Amino acid sequence: MTDTNSAPYVVGIDLGGTNARAVLARRDGSILGEVSHPSESAGPAEGTFDVLARVVAEVIAEQGVKREEVAGIGVGLPGIITPQNHCIWSPNFPHWRDVPIKEMLDSRTSLPSFFLNDARCATLGELHFGAGRGVGSMVFVGLGTGIGGGFVINGKLLLGRNGSVGEIAHHTVDPSGPQCGCGNFGCWEVFCGRDRIVRRAMAKLQLGTESTLLTATGGRDLSPRAIAEAANDGDALAKEVMDEVGYYVGVGVANLINMLNPERVVIGGGVAQAGELLFGPIRRTVRARAVPFQAMGCEIVPAQLGSDAGVQGAVVLVLDRLGEHVAPGAA
Repeated sequence: MTDTNSAPYVVGIDLGGTNARAVLARRDGSILGEVSHPSESAGPAEGTFDVLARVVAEVIAEQGVKREEVAGIGVGLPGIITPQNHCIWSPNFPHWRDVPIKEMLDSRTSLPSFFLNDARCATLGELHFGAGRGVGSMVFVGLGTGIGGGFVINGKLLLGRNGSVGEIAHHTVDPSGPQCGCGNFGCWEVFCGRDRIVRRAMAKLQLGTESTLLTATGGRDLSPRAIAEAANDGDALAKEVMDEVGYYVGVGVANLINMLNPERVVIGGGVAQAGELLFGPIRRTVRARAVPFQAMGCEIVPAQLGSDAGVQGAVVLVLDRLGEHVAPGAA
């Protein structure tokens, strides 16, 4: 039987629609090894939880660790999770409805498991081991296919009455804007998500604007990365797209600063890898739109952990739920 107080290791899992990635880590967050398998997202929940049990068993075995030396399992997954540890909906798992996620994983692994929305997990990771170290109040913004987020006040992740604080993608920035997948119109996500960035570039190309993107891709298989690379190389159309995206990201960030008065805004996700092409317009827009007193001294910085943010946050999640205080910047 596992003694959760003295067991030296923790498993952290980042569960996505494509892969389930598990790491074995020490309690200080240092990663010892990892295993990844397809997450079987198209099928029923049972198949995905069989995969989770497999990656847990493999990552423990590969490091020569005994199961009783593992304090618990933390899992970050995309979706809405109730305080009773049921996932009532996930955009990546179409057949999941009110899935008893903790019960399903505990029964397969004989280890205590703890679940949190993936963006909130990434927030914990950046707070304790990444760009959030050293601050007590922080906003995390994850820019990718959509937008995820998390809020930290006085060193603690805010969860709210049903654990869903941080759904920043769906605050309205333009009531007359395009319809979002959530049903609302003008959500922040429809201006800054991956697909919208690509559509911006495609619309300009279809107007006949010259661009190296057209010769490099034929207008097909565009991605935010390709657009950012072209902008870095001086392509005028690509730079215009990045300016527009940075503006809309900045509008949302200014709103968050006005509401929460954080010490630091950490921006991560694949889109944020564009660097200063994105951060320049974001900071300019925040200076123009945020209340100066609220924004004074607030840093807007790129995330540091990349794809490790979620799994390292999952490690923190386990220790926190087991009652072990983990101070921001502990590692």
